Formats: sequence, C-alpha cells, structure tokens
Amino acid sequence: MPIDYVVDEPHRGAIGDLRPFQMSGFEGLRCIMFGELPGPPPSRMFGSRVTDVGLGKATFSMPITKWLEDGFGLIWAGIYALFADAPLGTALWTGLPAGKTATTSELNMSFLRPVTGETTDLIGRAETIHLSRQVGLSSIHITDQNGRLLAYGSTKCLIAGVPVDPEAELPPADTGPDDPPDPYLREAPPREAYVPTNDIINGVPIEIQRGTLDGSIAFPIWRTTGLRPTSVEDGEVTMSLPTSPWFSNGGPAVYGGTLAWLADHVMGASVYSTLGPGDVFGTLDLNVRFMRPAMINSGDLQARGEVTHRGNRLRMASAEIVDAAGKKAAMATSSVLLFPGGVRDFVRGRSLEEIIATQT
Repeated sequence: MPIDYVVDEPHRGAIGDLRPFQMSGFEGLRCIMFGELPGPPPSRMFGSRVTDVGLGKATFSMPITKWLEDGFGLIWAGIYALFADAPLGTALWTGLPAGKTATTSELNMSFLRPVTGETTDLIGRAETIHLSRQVGLSSIHITDQNGRLLAYGSTKCLIAGVPVDPEAELPPADTGPDDPPDPYLREAPPREAYVPTNDIINGVPIEIQRGTLDGSIAFPIWRTTGLRPTSVEDGEVTMSLPTSPWFSNGGPAVYGGTLAWLADHVMGASVYSTLGPGDVFGTLDLNVRFMRPAMINSGDLQARGEVTHRGNRLRMASAEIVDAAGKKAAMATSSVLLFPGGVRDFVRGRSLEEIIATQT
C-alpha cells in the first residue's frame, strides 16, 4: 500500500498573516497565546504552543507523541532543536516594536537527558540575553512535565523589518481544514512504520538503513515530515525533505527548527551507518548556522551528513543542507556518545536514560 505522508495533505495554520506585526511583538504573541490570532503550521503539525509570555520571556509546550519516533521507537535529540527555535525567537520578538521580527542565524543545543517513555510534554522557557536594533541573543531551558532538565540552548537572531501598514484592515488568515484531527492528535502510526525487533537487535545498522531506500518503509517521523533517505554509505548519508507549507515559519520561509532537526537527523543517520549490531548512541550537542532562508514550495531540500571523527566512544559529524537550486541553506556539526550493545538492553525494557546512566 502507498505510504501516507502528512505533508501531502493541505497545510493547516496561518501563512502570511501580517496582523501580529501591526502591533508590538509582545502584544502579537499574547494574541496568539489567547487564540485571538492563529499560529503557524508547525504548531498544528507538532502541537507546540505558547503558554506564557512576558517582556523578554516566552514559554512554550509541546506534546511527545509516537509520530516523533524513529523506526526503533526512539525520539532523537533533534526534536529538542525543532521545539526550541520557536520560544527562542519569540522571547526576542516580545521586545520588538510593530513591523519587526527576529530570524535565526545560529542555534546551539546541549542535550542532557533523552526523551523516554515517561516524557509526555516538553516545556521550553526562553529568555532574552541581549537585544539591539540588528542582533538578538536568547537562551532556553527545556524540561519535561515534571521539571527535569532535558536540554539547554541558545540562539543568535538578526532583526528584520516586516512591511506592513499598522492601520490597514487585514482579513483573517486561511488556516486550512480541521478534519481529520491535527497530525499530533492522530492515532499511533501503524506497526509497519517500525523496524522488526529481531532486526533491531541483530541487524547490521547500515543494512537496515539501506532497506529503507526503496520507500517500502517509512518511520513515524518520516511519515509526519515527508523525509526520505536517498543514499547510504559507510559514514555518509543523504536525505531529502519537501519544502512543504507545513514547515512555514508563518511567512514564506521554512521554520528554522525544521532545518535544525533535519541536520541532526542526517548526522545521526551517518553515525548510525558506522555502528555494529545492537549498538546505540546519544547525541551530546548540536550547532547549526543558517546561511539563507529556505523558501516553502521551492523544491526538495537535500541534506548530507558525514562522520568526521570515529573514536571508540566519541564520534563527530557534520551536515550541510542545500535548496533545490543548489544554494547552501544551513551547516551543522554535532558530537555523539556510543553505547555498544545498548539496543539489546533497550528492547529488554530498560530506558535509554538508564542505559546511558550506567555507561557514563
């Protein structure tokens, strides 16, 4: 049967809605928080939403669902970056006047604990560190629903103008259909979206990856985003991602958190291609630099991840993302820690956090 991808559906959420920019960032964000103005498409795809706002501060939450999992039932660290970019940018936006916005130029993340079966929600509290006419810096602490610190991040944003008449009467934005439910609210993905348990325990990682190239299997997060692997070699993996309106930042460009997640995913895949049967890894950090906006509906993005250092326990990787015209949109680096045989413990019921805790 053909695989259904969320990004093939009509998008939901506001694109090109200038009404929030007719007021200060603080006022615009409060209108979004109280439902007086709609959020952008990623909020409908992943369920992220603003829950509290103050001058120089923004708090967001996002549910953890099975639609974020890989073929092993794990959620990779890049989901933290996907989530973090919105509160980091909006914390800065609260200090901007009408007609101004913040665009991400650099994102740095440190990952402290993995998402586990007990994690129901991510809570991100972002705060402005510095804001001038041209540049803004902000930081974020990401916790679970119980307040346990999972990740820390920071960003550098450029301040840009948004051409808008503050007195104009603007129409409401078309936010798309409401049926079926938003992706994050849907029933769990089918079993065919996961790798068989025996393959997880005994399979050779690179052969498992190559088994996905014919398109016969798509992991849950791939079904959500439309991500597709295109080549798998030892230490080097390439993937493509559509520039779907689902990924709009509310305007004509792809949300920066999507690019950060894509970079982490392709780097993680490149590391996985070098592992032995039953091995697992945990990502320690992620650094992403954004070169130029990737525009929605502009053809597929191409991402290439490459392992740049192969230590016994520590491996490092780099990634580049180019648009359909071949122009570089982002570059990234990351480092990961290996846990030989960790998958076997995971399948036996131990959490990834327990596995990491006993080997570090």
